[in-house]
Amino acid sequence: MVTASVPEQPRLGDTPVANVLILGTAEWDSPIATNQHYVARELARTTKVTFVESLGLRRPKLRRDDVVRMASRVRRAFGDREETSARRPRPVGAQIVSPLVLPVHRAPTLPVNRALLRRATSDWLASPRPRVLWTFTPVTYGLENAADVAVYHCVDLLATFPGVDGVAVGRGERSLSSRAAVAIATSKAVQEHLATTGFPRIELLPNVADVSVFTAASRPAAERRPAVLFSGNLTVHKLDLRLLESVATALSGRGELLLAGPLAAGGGNFDAELRRLEQLGARHLGVLTPSQLAEVAGTCAVGLIPYSINDYTRGVSPLKCFEYLSSGLAVLSTGLPSVTELARTNPSVTVAEADDFAARVVELLQPVGDNVVTERMTSAAEHGWEGRGAILRRLLETELGRGR
Repeated sequence: MVTASVPEQPRLGDTPVANVLILGTAEWDSPIATNQHYVARELARTTKVTFVESLGLRRPKLRRDDVVRMASRVRRAFGDREETSARRPRPVGAQIVSPLVLPVHRAPTLPVNRALLRRATSDWLASPRPRVLWTFTPVTYGLENAADVAVYHCVDLLATFPGVDGVAVGRGERSLSSRAAVAIATSKAVQEHLATTGFPRIELLPNVADVSVFTAASRPAAERRPAVLFSGNLTVHKLDLRLLESVATALSGRGELLLAGPLAAGGGNFDAELRRLEQLGARHLGVLTPSQLAEVAGTCAVGLIPYSINDYTRGVSPLKCFEYLSSGLAVLSTGLPSVTELARTNPSVTVAEADDFAARVVELLQPVGDNVVTERMTSAAEHGWEGRGAILRRLLETELGRGR
């Protein structure tokens, strides 16, 4: 088990502070912070948080990135402090658990994994009550039975992602539906899925962004350039590659396509696709910290969400939409249901079909005034983690009250 710095446990008067175990679907130091990392930060303001890294829902393959990832997990599981100190830090004090479980969740491995996970989370299991399980994965190995409150925070249609064990996901969700106090859905598609699965109480809370970081780095209209930005995982499963190629081609002599993010983050190798885009004039900025990304976004004109429309992306609620807006960018997206709904009420968000996408990019490059930039930032202000954190803490307090 690897442990980050743990602050003194908060106390709310004489009320016992909850011990929250977060089961994640990513590593603590994954290149891009996602919902689970921010939830850990926000809950840690008033609770004691233990974050358990991914149990490996996607079966690994014999390829370099998976082998490196597994080797790193083994070192962390045995407390390699040099490995720990080199990891990308997250801005929250929490206990980080790197469980050494088998990344196969079927009958032959269930007893072994259950024992390994319980051993890895023994501190939480022995912690004073109230105990809370806040899980982003439905594969929990029964840890909810040791919790006073269980919350299933579902941010994706996990079973539709390539390589993920849909049988294990489905089995876990059916089991959780009768035990979780509440489920949180980040899109209407996810909400509908959870209702069909049998969760009796579902809160719809679409993804939000760390908007204050991006607003602080936003530049005046006169200091912006005709640059178009995509930030996120560069993966063949999510991105519409032909669409990106058409954008890069349309920008030749007019502007620049910037790509920021890691390659092949669980969705297939992207090296060849990146070379093709670079030949067309795109530029890959690599993996940026949030503050570095905010500095880049604050000088651009347009933010892209060029996703393919498939079973997985229909359930996506991209927090980058609010990162773009809080940087003062116009947003152009393919027809993701969650973005389409936002575009109905926000004139700075545009949804376009594939045939019209590149032309709309060029249109949105036209200079705008500071009033437009300010309007975009203002429209994102209510979609930040400051407000969402308060909502989640109130929800947890309410559920603990019901439990008592």
